Amino acid sequence: GYPSPLNYNNFPKSVCTSINEVVCHGIPCTQTKLKPGDVINVDVTVFLHGYHGDCSETFCVGEVDDAAKRLIRTTYKAWQAAIAICKPGVPYSDIGGVIEGIARAEGFSSTRNICGHGVGKIFHTNPNVLHFKNRENNGVMAE
Repeated sequence: GYPSPLNYNNFPKSVCTSINEVVCHGIPCTQTKLKPGDVINVDVTVFLHGYHGDCSETFCVGEVDDAAKRLIRTTYKAWQAAIAICKPGVPYSDIGGVIEGIARAEGFSSTRNICGHGVGKIFHTNPNVLHFKNRENNGVMAE
């Protein structure tokens, strides 16, 4: 496989590493040293057999504070709830309402500056999946 982010729109690295308040697409660098209490998300996308497969995982560096733990638990809960509604015929726009509802119930919000995306032959392709309640016509899920 080939790392999809590498040289995509001049992105200089093979993965994205977003530390603490960086929402996504952070650029790894050797000058940044992780320290206990940091939270890091590692986003890996590989182009293999004609398809881009995108995934990420969040890690705690040592012991993190209760607020970070609560944020991580909430994002995991929202992710799982969003997956649970996915089935043929469901509008992609429904995902955002599920995510935002869980985030708000826990005292958090969803960013409106980025979105999720489809996985396929083109990197960062449709459908765009907004992480907040919306009525965007981004299609419906197929079998």
